[in-house]
Amino acid sequence: MLFSDKVDEYDNFKIKMARFLGTDKNEFIDEMRVEGNFFDLLDAGLAFCFKHLNLSGKITNRSLQREERLEIPYKALREAIINSLCHRQWERYNLLNSIAIYDDRVEIGNPGIFPSQITPENIKEPHDSYPYNVKMAEVLYRSMWLENWGSGAKRIIEACQEQGVEEPTWRWDGAFVYVTFKRPAKRRSSTDQVPSKEDDKPLNYRPTTAQPPAKDDLRTIQARPKYDPSTTQVSQLIKLMGENYMSLKDIMLLFNLNSAKRFRENYLTPALSDGAIERLYPDQPRHPKQKYRLTEVAKEWKSANKNS
Repeated sequence: MLFSDKVDEYDNFKIKMARFLGTDKNEFIDEMRVEGNFFDLLDAGLAFCFKHLNLSGKITNRSLQREERLEIPYKALREAIINSLCHRQWERYNLLNSIAIYDDRVEIGNPGIFPSQITPENIKEPHDSYPYNVKMAEVLYRSMWLENWGSGAKRIIEACQEQGVEEPTWRWDGAFVYVTFKRPAKRRSSTDQVPSKEDDKPLNYRPTTAQPPAKDDLRTIQARPKYDPSTTQVSQLIKLMGENYMSLKDIMLLFNLNSAKRFRENYLTPALSDGAIERLYPDQPRHPKQKYRLTEVAKEWKSANKNS
């Protein structure tokens, strides 16, 4: 359940995820199901959140480097997904964990119940730990992925407070436990905006002649780089990688991910296809000492977007 890569015969070792258009489930713009062990599902869930939630960055007094933040704190999302997987009712094989991203909120759900001592109303108050899957919780505690003091909700709330994001809410509909994060209105993604006439043009459209900028804008105009990352994950990869060659393990550490399989699918392979990174041994993709570095076009894009 935690580490096996042979989960084909178990229908409940899956997570379903969708980015819905608007605030209901009438239409989705991205949908996927991933199967795997506990850590595969955790990595897939976080990658999906990175793909569809906005990422901002700024220079602060605490560091000379840019600090990047998801619109909903990464630590809060990670804790919520870990809890949803750990405390789900795995015996309910016909039900799946889920992550639903709407224009105004993110809902993380799992088949399960609240312990008799805990309700959606008092879960934010101090309480002991009542794990539904005791052995799984024990392993996760010993490997430092989970605490056994009932502090999960508290850490989620503290992460939101630290970033100035509204605290999440919990509910139970009789079959699923949900934690809901409200998305900050000022940071909604471009999918929330009303389409303009420009949206009717093909994605690879580039005007042949540029309009002359106003005189007052000459100092702020920057040439648009010829390269654009194909996915949010690729852009994140470019921003986090340094100038030198890096091993797969070292790059994964930048994202705090554990599943090499999911990392290859969501980050490495798209970046290679994009021409954003290149191999140290291009003619031997499976070389035991294989490493990767940014290409020149990726470096140019990174330089042009270092303050974005």
